[in-house]
Amino acid sequence: MPLRFNTCPHCSNKITFKIEMEDIDSSQYPAPVYIMCNTCQKLSTFYVDSLLRVSYKELEKKPGGKTTIQTR
Repeated sequence: MPLRFNTCPHCSNKITFKIEMEDIDSSQYPAPVYIMCNTCQKLSTFYVDSLLRVSYKELEKKPGGKTTIQTR
């Protein structure tokens, strides 16, 4: 269960979240996963590679995500 560090694309605060292979659709990479920021309560789409590293992020909810992960 890798712990990931990044910044929220909405409020620019530092965020941490745990992600597992079950959280993504492994048939497509980069795989979208929805992240809900605890600080600003906004949802964004993060794209992760096969090693669960964030490749890039989008401000809005994009289609294809399997799970919404709450930040810590």
